[in-house]
Amino acid sequence: MAPRVTLTEVADMTPDQRAVYEKFESNLTRALLLTKNSAAAHLALGGTFTVGLLSLLDREVVVLRVAKLRDSEFERLLHYPLARKAGLDDIEIKAIEDGLLDEMEPSRAALVRYVTECMQDHKASEQAFWALHEHYSQNEIAEVTHLAGHSAMTAMYLASLDIPLDEGIASWGRLTEVQDEVKGS
Repeated sequence: MAPRVTLTEVADMTPDQRAVYEKFESNLTRALLLTKNSAAAHLALGGTFTVGLLSLLDREVVVLRVAKLRDSEFERLLHYPLARKAGLDDIEIKAIEDGLLDEMEPSRAALVRYVTECMQDHKASEQAFWALHEHYSQNEIAEVTHLAGHSAMTAMYLASLDIPLDEGIASWGRLTEVQDEVKGS
């Protein structure tokens, strides 16, 4: 399926756009560059989660669950290798994606339940919040909620504009640089 919009071609990017694109060379960035000023900020926000309160494993659990619930092949393609790197195997990833809470340790089940309710009901229940709070601090829960929302927003943006998957997997390597540049502006 072709995108509903024409992605910004690398050759046509302004120097400022090119600087943002070079931090995360992907169709997501090319699509975000269609907006006036949010591309760098969106990528920078994503970069904050790589140095946030959550472990790599917990971050990937959140993103994989959101990717499944939002049917985001882009997020799954990007995050599956990161989930494997974090120590998740294919059986654990399937349990996360399918919300098989009985097949998870209590802290992961609480995390997946919380994220599922946030995505499906737009708000986690009292029970889901307090079950998660048994394993995570309020600050970590705030970060889980923010990450889930950011991942859902990214998935919605890509799906609504029919942005195609990248040929290769983009690297997260320079996203923290985007974050630092946004802070400095």
